[in-house]
Amino acid sequence: MLARDSIRCLAVALLVAGALISGLPASPGVAQADPYPSYTYDFWKNPVPAPQAYLPTRIISGDDIGAGPLNQPRDLFVDANRNVYIVDTGNNRLVCLDENWNLRLVVSEFFHDGQVDRFRTPLGVCVTDDGHIFVADRGNGRIVELDGEGRFVRQIGAPSSDAEGLVAADFVYRPFKVAVDRVGRVYVLAEGVYDGVMVFDLAGTFRGFIGSPRVKPTIADIFWTRFATEEQRSRMALFLPTEYNTIDLDDTGFLYACEKNQVRRLNPAGVDVLRRSGFHDPVGDVSVADQAWQEPSYFEDVAARESGIYSVLDRQRGRVFTYNSNGELLYVFGGIGYARDLFSSPAAIDSAGMQILVLDRRLNHVVVFEPTAYALAIHAALDLYHSGRYDESAAVWRRVLDWNSNYDQAYSGIGRSQFMKAEYTAAMRSFRLGNNRKGYSDALRRYREQVIRTNFNYIAPGVVCLGLAVWGILRLRKSRISDRSIGKAESSLRQAAPADTDRSLGTRLRQFGRGIRYALFVVFHPFDGFDELKKRGKEAVSAATAILVLVVLTYVGMSQYTGFVFNTRDLSKVNVVFLATSVLFPFLLWCAVNWSLTTLADGKGTFRDIYVATAYALSPIVIINVPLTLISNVLVQEEGSFYYLFLGISLAWSLILILIAMMSIHEYEPGKAVWTSGLTVVGMGTVVYLGILFFSVINVMAGFVSSIRTELILRL
Repeated sequence: MLARDSIRCLAVALLVAGALISGLPASPGVAQADPYPSYTYDFWKNPVPAPQAYLPTRIISGDDIGAGPLNQPRDLFVDANRNVYIVDTGNNRLVCLDENWNLRLVVSEFFHDGQVDRFRTPLGVCVTDDGHIFVADRGNGRIVELDGEGRFVRQIGAPSSDAEGLVAADFVYRPFKVAVDRVGRVYVLAEGVYDGVMVFDLAGTFRGFIGSPRVKPTIADIFWTRFATEEQRSRMALFLPTEYNTIDLDDTGFLYACEKNQVRRLNPAGVDVLRRSGFHDPVGDVSVADQAWQEPSYFEDVAARESGIYSVLDRQRGRVFTYNSNGELLYVFGGIGYARDLFSSPAAIDSAGMQILVLDRRLNHVVVFEPTAYALAIHAALDLYHSGRYDESAAVWRRVLDWNSNYDQAYSGIGRSQFMKAEYTAAMRSFRLGNNRKGYSDALRRYREQVIRTNFNYIAPGVVCLGLAVWGILRLRKSRISDRSIGKAESSLRQAAPADTDRSLGTRLRQFGRGIRYALFVVFHPFDGFDELKKRGKEAVSAATAILVLVVLTYVGMSQYTGFVFNTRDLSKVNVVFLATSVLFPFLLWCAVNWSLTTLADGKGTFRDIYVATAYALSPIVIINVPLTLISNVLVQEEGSFYYLFLGISLAWSLILILIAMMSIHEYEPGKAVWTSGLTVVGMGTVVYLGILFFSVINVMAGFVSSIRTELILRL
């Protein structure tokens, strides 16, 4: 509560300050130079520079506190009174400091059953609210409980092998992490345990496992396992889940556990309830998470903080990633290097109020980080929002934007505050600026409901009148002429029209219009339509070209004007020429390869026939996707299944029409049309591959010639 009150006081001070702050003030005693880069990630996984959130203020070594040099320390813990406990693994001892960094206690031995007992390779520590200390004594295979003065209380040994068959008889117990909740349950991580977190009750009796990591073998693994011999299976790696490498309890009793670059928040039943509502899952550096040639983040430790905030320590690059309760990245700091304020081998992290402590096991010291005004403002805004003070929260978020105008979380924070005050249009604007599609969708839903309630007396009669008008038009059209007769009438008009003699502009436009209208007949009557299409003259070519242009414009328009909820493109990087080429090149390549292949396979269609028929077959893309693009602007995320359904229908419909077109113009049976179309796709891939190979060879040759030319110039 004291920490939250101080944060709120700071928020008020920031609001009263009034003047824009051009730069971030460092913490007292810290130079302005940035010891490491600070950044966040945008919606498209691009790192975005950000002001420094935390800066190092001091470094604490064993000599500084009078305890002698630390040796390979592996864990630290900050209790409710801000006492700091350091597991000095190499010296087999526990070092305790008070909140002012004065040496309070050193435990290297204790009396157990009247004899002197010692730690052997201790690795983890946890302290309860009443001051009892739990140490994961790996070398001795036990959890040791001490009182606040370092006196032995009890030990929790290895779980018995007859515990409902959960533990093998030859199991070797090597605990390395321990956590204790408020009711006294003890959670332990042990080496070689793949079933999750071990749970012991108040009496120290083993009760089983919770939160077992799930195994996700690949499709290739499953395939080869099914068809492999017994000998081959015995040589294959077992599908074992990776074990957790750290745990920590928050103030509500939920257990945070890390596995490689994955974070889980386990409830008492062991179910993962971690929210992952951010742009990306909390996996550390998202820009390298999906790249096989780069090492992803590896979470060495996790620190649960106030209001659902948690910080994870990345051993791979020495960075601290902090997320809010929704899994949204707030800030990043820290790094690996040889500078005094960087890490060499970070091993543990914990928080003391707003301070963050990081233990370096190779440099044998603790680095203390203090928040800057930027980080304090972020925490203040989050705390004010959770307290229901939405106006103040939005005001602090605007102060954050004064420091970092690219901070998406600030826009989302303002949008949430506006949403809670029923300012839905303003919230939609803020969520759009913050690239928050989930928040935008929620605000859009409420805005739609608001508009419908306000204008229902006008909307209902309008919908009824529109429905009656459409019904009347369809009835009138059906009574006058059938779709099939339209096709035949169009054919007779084509034969009767003086297309070859009358070359006036009006005649050409009428022919062009008939060709465009004929696309509707082809879409709904493909067999008759494609048969008739072969008999049409130049008007079919011009109409097909127009349809192809409309398809290109449709894709370009979809990239620009699809509703924000469903449009995940970075509009600042949309290349219209590239989009047009991505449609035209496959289309023309299809026509060329199909003509080349079907010429050898007794196909009757010419290149012109293939060009015209394929273009007409793409008509559903225009017919469906143009109105779908407009409608997508009023749809919410929960209605996305309808959007993607119609998007899939347009593509499937076009593919079916292309197959029917190949049957008609080449006079193929269905089976032959299918396999020739498949071979056409294979041929397209072959042409692309050969083209890439050709240009690669040309590029190598050009480089070789350029190097020879340079060599001759230098020698002469």
